[in-house]
Amino acid sequence: MEDVLAEVGGSKSTMYKHFGDKTELFRAAVESLLDEGTAPLRSFTPGGTDLTSTLIALGEHFATVVLNPGSIALHRLVTAEAERVPGLGAAFFEHGPAFGQAVLGRYLRQACDAGLIALPDPVKAAAQLYQAMLGDAQMRLLTGAPNQPTGAEIRESIVDAVDFFLHGVSRRPAGGTDARRA
Repeated sequence: MEDVLAEVGGSKSTMYKHFGDKTELFRAAVESLLDEGTAPLRSFTPGGTDLTSTLIALGEHFATVVLNPGSIALHRLVTAEAERVPGLGAAFFEHGPAFGQAVLGRYLRQACDAGLIALPDPVKAAAQLYQAMLGDAQMRLLTGAPNQPTGAEIRESIVDAVDFFLHGVSRRPAGGTDARRA
């Protein structure tokens, strides 16, 4: 608390009046960091109708935001403190992953509306694609796994995830079986 006051000035009473307590200040600081970190996503504008290129570009935006050392450190900190600080995990998810997934979901809905793709649930598809693009690299970075992903590997994962998302792994004959109904 003293470090924060030394940096921004003011008094403890003013800070407690505004934030209530240390945990509320911590939660507000995490939200602020996440909002600052997701700023590049706020300015993302899809270009043209090339779905593949746009999804890859969006995945690269996500990677820049999610996989940088500061974001990884913040994710570790929030994970460690989430049980102790009420609302911290929810705030992190809302201002971080859910925000990114919402950006992707809006784009997928626009692509559906334009007739480029057909998805029963673009929001759910966005969450799945988001994890497919970043999940492995993020987990390796969060856990300090021995094989840290390179920039080229991250891009390859994004490209592979987009290809898998758009084309799947098998061809279904007309009237073929859907795994959800099998």
